[in-house]
Amino acid sequence: MRGQALVEFALVSMLMLVFVLGIMDFGYLFAGRVSAYEATRVAARYAAVHPTAWSSAAAPGGNTIEGNLRLTAVPAQVPNDDAHITISYLVPGVGAAALCGQWSAASGTFQPQAGFTQATCVTTGRVVRIQATYLYRFITPFLKSTFGSVTINTDASALVE
Repeated sequence: MRGQALVEFALVSMLMLVFVLGIMDFGYLFAGRVSAYEATRVAARYAAVHPTAWSSAAAPGGNTIEGNLRLTAVPAQVPNDDAHITISYLVPGVGAAALCGQWSAASGTFQPQAGFTQATCVTTGRVVRIQATYLYRFITPFLKSTFGSVTINTDASALVE
């Protein structure tokens, strides 16, 4: 009887530790989600003021659109490639906006749609749209082995000034 309380404590404390760490990890995930959405809004605003500040570097600087996506979203990470970051420029008008071109990190060039050039597309009055897919990796080994990583899809737009 004297060791019963110690055995019960050992069993219950391990289960409670897993629950507490899981709650902390999910809290960190939701904090990462909030910061990823904010980072996308910051990058869209930066792109509105600096519409050609692109970079195809793996670790872009803070003076680029992609760098702004990476600086603000700390728990979640976004690789600088076309599968995870889309920077597109739209022509606003009646109804849905028409795509006039987008930046490609893979080729390191701006790719205009038919009838547009970079000079006619990336100009004042156009809408820049930033779409990013962030990857969040769990910290807790149990959640990491169960879920692997979670993707956080974000989208923000701003009018080019």
